[in-house]
Amino acid sequence: MNARDTILQALRTNRPSPEQYPLPPVATLGDLDASRERFITSLKILGGDVLERQGDETLDAAIARRFPDAKNVCSAVPETNGTMRAETLKTPQDAKDVDIAVVRAAFGIAETGSIFLSEKQLPLNSLAHLAQHIVILLSPDEITANMHTAYQKRPEFRSANYGVLMSGPSATADIQGVLIRGAQGVRSLSVWFT
Repeated sequence: MNARDTILQALRTNRPSPEQYPLPPVATLGDLDASRERFITSLKILGGDVLERQGDETLDAAIARRFPDAKNVCSAVPETNGTMRAETLKTPQDAKDVDIAVVRAAFGIAETGSIFLSEKQLPLNSLAHLAQHIVILLSPDEITANMHTAYQKRPEFRSANYGVLMSGPSATADIQGVLIRGAQGVRSLSVWFT
């Protein structure tokens, strides 16, 4: 075992349990609107979009419609098999050719249009960042109003070993204010409501 593995193992072994050290209370602040409409408005401000169902369209049909040139669709959800399963990816390099990653969010935050992903949703965490596009499945019932309500009410903040809040596709802007989306990560983030 090398030094890195020794340090990481010591951290895992000595990690305190959430029950032993509960998180401090946080006041409920801000707008408590946890509606789908508020989430969509915030999502679109940050460059995300909604993959709207047309008629009785399936998820597979909607993905094919939105991304007609996609060849490699990697699914981490039972709603679609895609062309490959996320569980088969073992290293970040395995995700280099993924056109579309399909995952389910644990929850969304209406105020920021963010979705929360952890190791439970992402068997390989780099999949959400190395794919060209990401399609997020989200139940409207799993939207919370803001970061305060997420921190207070969502158990994932206490149970996840890894967690990321994504608010739209990757973006960067230079000093002249030129905004480029999809610069270092996914080029588009689409939410499919289930």
